[in-house]
Amino acid sequence: MGLVVEVGFLIDVLQEDPEAADEFREQLAAVNRVLVANGLPEHHEPEDAEWEVLSYDMFGYSGLHYLRRVAAHLATRGSLPLPGDDRAAEDPVLRGYHGRSESKLRLLFKLRAPDSGTARKFSHLIDHSDAEGFYVPIHFDAVLASTRDTPPAGALLGSSHALVKELEELAAALALPPDLDPESEALWDAADEQGSGDTTWKRYGVESFTCARLLAAANASIERGAAIVFC
Repeated sequence: MGLVVEVGFLIDVLQEDPEAADEFREQLAAVNRVLVANGLPEHHEPEDAEWEVLSYDMFGYSGLHYLRRVAAHLATRGSLPLPGDDRAAEDPVLRGYHGRSESKLRLLFKLRAPDSGTARKFSHLIDHSDAEGFYVPIHFDAVLASTRDTPPAGALLGSSHALVKELEELAAALALPPDLDPESEALWDAADEQGSGDTTWKRYGVESFTCARLLAAANASIERGAAIVFC
């Protein structure tokens, strides 16, 4: 089991397990409470569409930390670190980034308004759950949190638009080819051979794999008007 990123989750649920749709709609209602509390429009998730549901298996749960580590180094030091390994989540620069953020517990009890000026570089990638939660195709700067007793899964809500901008910058830093298919065998091969390869993106194989797939999901979210769901 590992992290799956999906765009069109409600469509998938209605087709595969209609009884579970009500539970997901409750999650969407919690998302909308956060949006409305921050002066933003509600998100209306598609229930049917002509496009296929997009679903990507990520590189376990750890792949996200590889990419977050790169983002933290670029945000605080302005340069790429060496390619990551299975200790990426413990990287001191990444831990320092988290240390300068408000704690997740405090965020649960404080709304962060989109014009509050609290957004930091790569915050939508880093200040978000690594296992569950949502990005919605609505513009806002700072990651949002719920003050309710029943927050949406993951508690922290991101913007697909902000995430695209962050991931495009990371893709450029990794020299990721813009036409590289996120389903490409070359991406899988690079991730399996982390630290080797004749190009920057291949050496950063796990980071590139994670960036390419998450960027494809974020773009699809905006184009289709559907949330990115971490599940």
